[in-house]
Amino acid sequence: MKNLFVAAVVLVCVSLLLAGCSQGTPQSPPGGTPPETPGGNPPVNQTPPAPNNTVQPAPPFEPIHLAYKISVPNGPNGQTQRLNFDYYLVEKVDCDGRPALNGFVKTVEASRPEQAGYFKITVYLDSGEAVYSNGIGEPDLAFDGAVPQMLDFDFAFWPETVIARGGKNLLSDEIWNSAKPVLLRNVAAFGGNGDYSISVGKDTTVAGLECRNVTISAKTSNMDGQIVTCVHKLDDLNFSFIASISIIGGPGFDWSVEDFSRDAPSLAYYPQCLAPIPCPSVTKPTQQERDSCGSQGNSLEGTKNSKGCVTKYECLTNTERARRNFVSSQREGCAVDEALVTQNADCWSQQGNVDYGRNEQTGCIVSVTCNPQQQGSGGQMPPGT
Repeated sequence: MKNLFVAAVVLVCVSLLLAGCSQGTPQSPPGGTPPETPGGNPPVNQTPPAPNNTVQPAPPFEPIHLAYKISVPNGPNGQTQRLNFDYYLVEKVDCDGRPALNGFVKTVEASRPEQAGYFKITVYLDSGEAVYSNGIGEPDLAFDGAVPQMLDFDFAFWPETVIARGGKNLLSDEIWNSAKPVLLRNVAAFGGNGDYSISVGKDTTVAGLECRNVTISAKTSNMDGQIVTCVHKLDDLNFSFIASISIIGGPGFDWSVEDFSRDAPSLAYYPQCLAPIPCPSVTKPTQQERDSCGSQGNSLEGTKNSKGCVTKYECLTNTERARRNFVSSQREGCAVDEALVTQNADCWSQQGNVDYGRNEQTGCIVSVTCNPQQQGSGGQMPPGT
């Protein structure tokens, strides 16, 4: 930062000098003493005012707050589950020489406000990619121990991140103003690998925000379908976010931004840059491989490394899949109760959907409820769905 400050000062000084702001001793015009003017007073040597070419400082960054409220029908116990996601982008910085916004996300179930979870986030303005941390508690926001983690989805910057990991920028003229679909091959993003097709449509208005329709068609290891988004663009930052989203033929819930404002959070937050995660390129399973695994009553699942990147695919039994799901659904340090794992696996064997009960203080899973006829709860679906 010191070098940047010095460079800025040098540029200002050069601008002042070129503008003629240096003051010297007044000199008489050639030919000796200037003639007197009527009235006996010598003419005044007037210098025209110098143009103001100083470098104006950029206006201070105003923090961004995005609020999403999402209703999931047929959630736990068949009831609608209401979730709140609040994104706070607190500062504009350089992260390893790249312009970025740093902040955090607060996630909470509306009926359990005391059980909020948090993620730190960095959004890179030169690509649009959002990088998240592992899940942390509120006290951890005030420290610098968060580590980057690949998530399975993103409620605010999903299209930007998919496109960035495919080597493009959503806001570039190549995509933002494209008249035909743009194909991205073998993209590793959000827990899967595969191909995407990006189609940009007309402008519209959602929740009072102007936005542009962007349809993403996917053929990946964990998604085969279409998601229609409407993206709002902030020109002063070269920054965009989801104004609304609709999953075509999906689980029956859509969402849109409920509030967009320029205000700072009240929570203590320590700024931290999160570096993008380079995931390996892994070929997605063929339909024949999926069918072969499914014929044994098993499920072909991606195996992830510590950063959340898929490294390979394995044919897992319901018990193996349930155990893995327990680990990923709890905070680090929570024990895995094998009796509950067995209940989870038995529920899936009956084509049921599982709801987890958690300890309010630790967040660890303490019970399993099987809902044979319900439509899932936060991803605890039976294999093959």
